[in-house]
Amino acid sequence: MNGNLAYKEEPREELLGGRTYMMSSQTVNHSQIASNIYYAFRSYLKGRTCRPFNDSVDVYLTENDRVIPDAMIVCNKNIIKLDGIHGAPDLIVEVLSPGTTKKDKGYKKICMRQPG
Repeated sequence: MNGNLAYKEEPREELLGGRTYMMSSQTVNHSQIASNIYYAFRSYLKGRTCRPFNDSVDVYLTENDRVIPDAMIVCNKNIIKLDGIHGAPDLIVEVLSPGTTKKDKGYKKICMRQPG
């Protein structure tokens, strides 16, 4: 092998109002906080019908809106598909950072409140 990684992650992007937004890599602190929230959800929901998901799952809200929350809970198993969640989760968590606060608290927050 020539030192190159055999695996390369696809770029992450969200679709908000029909516009594509590239997502930057998470900082260590951001990742740690999001992971802690996911594991708290997972522990609490063990043995229950609702399921926790971490930040690697796409949420398809509308034809023009696809987001990747930091953590979420989905109780309606009918919206869970192989390629992501199709409809609004029951709970979405966004870990705010200086670079994402405006988007997360603006249009993204509004579109996640809309019924699917």
